[in-house]
Amino acid sequence: MTQTADAQFVRKTNDFALELYKQVISNEKKNVVISPFSISTCLSFAAMGAGGLTAEEMFKVLKYDPAQKSSIAESYGNVMTNLDGNKSLRIANKMYIMENYSVKFNFHEIAKKSFRSEAENVNFQDNTAAAKKINTWVEQKTNDKIKDLISPDSLDEYTRLVLVNAIHFKGTWTHQFNPESTRPMPFWISGTESVDVPMMNTKKHFKHGVFDDLGLAALELTYSDSDVSMLILLPHERDGLTKLEENLQNIDIPEMLTKMHSQEVEVFLPKFKIEFDLDLKDTLEKLGMGTMFSDRADFSELLEQNEPLKVSKVVHKAFIEVNEEGAEAAAATGAIVRMKRSAPFPPAHFNADHSFLFVLIKGNHFLFMGKNIYPDKMTQLFHDEL
Repeated sequence: MTQTADAQFVRKTNDFALELYKQVISNEKKNVVISPFSISTCLSFAAMGAGGLTAEEMFKVLKYDPAQKSSIAESYGNVMTNLDGNKSLRIANKMYIMENYSVKFNFHEIAKKSFRSEAENVNFQDNTAAAKKINTWVEQKTNDKIKDLISPDSLDEYTRLVLVNAIHFKGTWTHQFNPESTRPMPFWISGTESVDVPMMNTKKHFKHGVFDDLGLAALELTYSDSDVSMLILLPHERDGLTKLEENLQNIDIPEMLTKMHSQEVEVFLPKFKIEFDLDLKDTLEKLGMGTMFSDRADFSELLEQNEPLKVSKVVHKAFIEVNEEGAEAAAATGAIVRMKRSAPFPPAHFNADHSFLFVLIKGNHFLFMGKNIYPDKMTQLFHDEL
């Protein structure tokens, strides 16, 4: 694959990430973390077995050209290859197939070569055992951070296939925060109300930039053992996150990174932990991927058995924890397919003392996205001990 094709793949995948994130947060007034890359990988995997309008819709929402199915598969294969030997970031795919059923040769080849997916036959009619098997695999691939992704009641004798993607990252900051410097400081949860939180503090050289035209400051935190980095977008105003998110699709994050400069910055960043889960059906339907959930769905390229199929559920869980040592993030996405039945800042402060947006990035790919708008339980326990 040429560099141009690779760059196009990254750009399109990130376009989907931003559109998905904006749709997810439209009804969420709490801390959020998702892995758009996990979701797009799982959906792209399923789309490889779709045909007709179903495939057209899925690829269109994912921002890919339906006519470029083979190159899309190749791009995902390159991503998986680039992760070989990467100790901090792991991505895994798996397909669970109803016993006595089998996937078509072409789909199996794509699954194996591009998505590095193993196949395993299970009896979905025994839904408790099947869910436990799938969830155990997810736990193993996410360092026990994602549990109970698939509920037993989402599986039954009509379930034919479950596609799962799991992603896990754990990195140590290049410049770790000294735990002795962490102290209670106010975090503004609105323009006028604040809560004390454990605020980390360090003064080192970071890539940093102030973008007054966008109303924000940006800081990149790197990891000593990985090419993944965390970008934090901090609105100038205490209550400016909503406006930032509304304008998110007009912000070219990779270009922004090129405009940031390394300089000494005193950083104040709260410790935080976020767990988030959602059923993506409504979100995906609103984005235009509705046919795959209907009786008009076409997944004729999936199974050798000639049965009409549709997606009954797409579920996603994500986790992130940020502390003095570094960050750990994990996510998993499952798609259940069943038979149809009815300018540089001067050296100064970067003080994340109010709501901000964060993105974990690898090679310009948006792996995780989220917002920290309110102290979590860990912070509340810290506050109660003061």
